[in-house]
Amino acid sequence: MKKIDFLRQNGTFLLSREMPHFLVKLYSLGDFFVEAYFSKATYFQDKYDFQDVLTFRKQDLACIQRPHPLEAYLDQIDLRKLILG
Repeated sequence: MKKIDFLRQNGTFLLSREMPHFLVKLYSLGDFFVEAYFSKATYFQDKYDFQDVLTFRKQDLACIQRPHPLEAYLDQIDLRKLILG
């Protein structure tokens, strides 16, 4: 089974962000966060090809120095939804 197939079947999609040349999707998978990196497809407009994943354990997040790996997603979190339910 390919990494991305396993991630899509077993992980929970959380957020996505765009970088120059990449689309990055953040997933939760057990005790890990997983960032899946996709590059723009060469021959198909608006399509992306899977490249690789970056993983980090949830319990290690407190020890990580700046820049924090989840910092890039902060602008997408609506605190009103968390507070008001």
